[in-house]
Amino acid sequence: MSVVAHLDTWQGFNALIERARARDPQFATEFANAVLRAARDAGASDVHLDPTASALAVRWRLDGVLQPLCDVPKDVGPNVIGRLKVLAGLLTYETLLPQEGRIWDEALRVEVRVSTFPTLYGERAVLRLLGASNSAHTALEQLGLPAGVVEELEQHLAATSGAILIVGPAGSGKTTTAYACLRHIVARSEAGRSIASLEDPVEVAVEGVAQSQVNLAAEFDMATGLRSLLRLDPEVILIGEMRDRATAEIAMQAALTGQLVLTTFHAGNCGDAVNRPIEIGIPPYAVRNAVRLVVAQRLVRRLCSCSRPGDVEHDARALGFNVEQCWVAGACETCRSTGYRLRALVAEWQTTGNASPQIPATGDERLWASATSLVETGVTSPQEVVRVLGLRRPANPPLAPP
Repeated sequence: MSVVAHLDTWQGFNALIERARARDPQFATEFANAVLRAARDAGASDVHLDPTASALAVRWRLDGVLQPLCDVPKDVGPNVIGRLKVLAGLLTYETLLPQEGRIWDEALRVEVRVSTFPTLYGERAVLRLLGASNSAHTALEQLGLPAGVVEELEQHLAATSGAILIVGPAGSGKTTTAYACLRHIVARSEAGRSIASLEDPVEVAVEGVAQSQVNLAAEFDMATGLRSLLRLDPEVILIGEMRDRATAEIAMQAALTGQLVLTTFHAGNCGDAVNRPIEIGIPPYAVRNAVRLVVAQRLVRRLCSCSRPGDVEHDARALGFNVEQCWVAGACETCRSTGYRLRALVAEWQTTGNASPQIPATGDERLWASATSLVETGVTSPQEVVRVLGLRRPANPPLAPP
């Protein structure tokens, strides 16, 4: 069998690199195809190709963590970047300016966003596999959200107006949750609701949803698109991300005037999520009356089956976990010696109402409570939770000495 057919193994990549050293003229073409295939098969979300003083370092992001894949000889590294630019429809002769394009591989059934950027040692490229993970097509009840969160989402997704905010840092699975919500609405409405989206960009096609994406080159930005979309009789709108005041104002107005609005943006927890629009100038009464539900989430890596029982005092309680048992990462071929495979959701939720214009900022305590349950049941390790949430801060830190 060919080397390319087995590029999910390190040996396969090493064999392909040897062809580069032998000056194989087909190397760049085969390597580009091989990286796309391997990344898709492994469920990687991104591939980084970074030129260094000695090589083109190739890494991929598995389960949210960058891991080394291979090093391409320095003299053929530009050929690999050039091949990717050809596939993405970019200008191969333009190496001094950033570019962005897309690859659609019909054989692999994968769409890839390609971004290039000039650096000290040449062009770097980052490949984002859109919808490559199976979780991108997961139903709401299959996401692994805590039971209380699923129940609240199902209740509020049946509403005819209001806003549902899904928040978290980059890479926390917000878009996956938003798409799952759309699928839930489509399934429950039986094509009886007008559902539309405006995204930047569209990452996964959702049947039953009229999806659009912004095009800044054509002066079609998020705010402009939303104003036009509201004239098309939508009942449910997904806004890919609220990034500015203009978009937030239109979103809140739509939620107040008869549309159910789903949107994502970057916020640390539920309190931050509601207070952020207020801080950028949205009136508190509008936020209070428009927002129905906030879900804040993170993704933690699941322990592989090679995990082992940990020392509760040293591995858990010393890190702030009040648990009776815990497990820590092992190492095996299945998990590529990382100790982890796939990911699980840590989440908190908060409803809003007329009682208060703001949700008090409670820090990440409820996220920690959700994560602690995963630690005690062996889904993840204390060390992984700390990697994602940071060290736990005491609820009432001691006062500094005078």
